[in-house]
Amino acid sequence: MGKRSSNSMIFNLLAKKEKGLWIGHCLELDIVATADSLEVLKKDLTDLIIAQVDYAFSNNNLENLYHPAPSEVWEEFFKCRPETEEEIEVHSEFQDDRPLKSFVPPWIIAKTCLYGESCIA
Repeated sequence: MGKRSSNSMIFNLLAKKEKGLWIGHCLELDIVATADSLEVLKKDLTDLIIAQVDYAFSNNNLENLYHPAPSEVWEEFFKCRPETEEEIEVHSEFQDDRPLKSFVPPWIIAKTCLYGESCIA
C-alpha cells in the first residue's frame, strides 16, 4: 500500500455468485449489492460505501456509520483469503456547499474475497 493507506478506512467485501447473479456484502457496514458481473458489483458496492462514509463524516454522524453484517456472513468471509485489495479515492458529494468543512477520509481500501473460489473447505 502507498502513502494513502495511512488516511484510509478499510472495508472487507464478500462477493459470491448464486444462480448467475453476483452478490456483494460489505461486512463492516452491512451493505448488500447485486450485479450481473463482478466488475459492476465491485463498483456499485464501493460507490455505496463511499456515499455512506461521506454522508456520515460530512454530517458528523459517525455513531451510525458502522453496522456489522450478521455473523454467518463474517464466517463465510473468513473461510476465504482476500482476493484483491484496492485503494479507492473518495470525492465528497456533501462538502461543496458547507461553510465549515468536516473531515472526510480521502481513500477507502476495499479487500474483496470471492467466496467459493478461494475458500477453506
